[in-house]
Amino acid sequence: MSKKTITMAQVKCQLRDKEENLRVMREVVRRTKGSIVVFPELNLTGYMPRDDLVELAEPINGPSIKSVLELARDTRKDIVFGVPVKDENIHGHIYNSCLLATGDGRLIRYDKMYLPTFGPFEERLFFASGRMPIVAEGLHAKIGLMICYDLFFPELAKLETLKGAQLLINISAAPTTSWPSFEKVLPARAVENGVFLAYVNLVGIHGSLVFNGGSTLLNPKGEVIGKACLLKEEIVEAEIDLGDIALARRMRPLIRDIRPEVLSEIGLQLRRGGDKDDC
Repeated sequence: MSKKTITMAQVKCQLRDKEENLRVMREVVRRTKGSIVVFPELNLTGYMPRDDLVELAEPINGPSIKSVLELARDTRKDIVFGVPVKDENIHGHIYNSCLLATGDGRLIRYDKMYLPTFGPFEERLFFASGRMPIVAEGLHAKIGLMICYDLFFPELAKLETLKGAQLLINISAAPTTSWPSFEKVLPARAVENGVFLAYVNLVGIHGSLVFNGGSTLLNPKGEVIGKACLLKEEIVEAEIDLGDIALARRMRPLIRDIRPEVLSEIGLQLRRGGDKDDC
């Protein structure tokens, strides 16, 4: 079936309380009808546990992650959630990760590639950078995984689309000060790639950050088909039809018309350090 229901779980996460956050996840997954359920960035631990990060982070086979994987298998739902993950090979490296626990019992991991370290954000002080885009074969859709600040780099969304993503999912912990920028780029990412886009943001207060909410589901035309309120918890469910992707790309064939030589030139300019004399 090409029709799928998406559940956007715009929830408050208790800082440093994994057991409570897991309880909320179980409740949401079991009482909603979505075949794909999406939670915010770092929802398992809250954003950011700072000096407690080392203690709270888990290896990929950690107990909390296993618990979510069992929940996905039991409910036959794809669950996307945020968690700090310890590197299995490099001691001390921790990633801000987006995990997909599939309804048939598999676990796919994406590590945030673009770590904001400006203004109130300090992610490079605590996290190692991810290196690879991920398109995950969920039980219900091919999903391109992203986290918050990743959204502002269109090349990542483009690459995940070219790798077969039908649905781009961006889990976020964006405060009120960041929301106007997210609101501008969300429809652009959907339209320029001809894909569905689910953006699921945190709400609540962690330290000095007030998280904005505003979780949004967009179709391949960039039209909003589901949206949560601002600053309050809300579960929003909406249906998508993956068949709409082909129609949108026939009407506006942006993927077909990509010019590889332009992308190559961007890479060349970046390697040169953006030499203005060559612009």
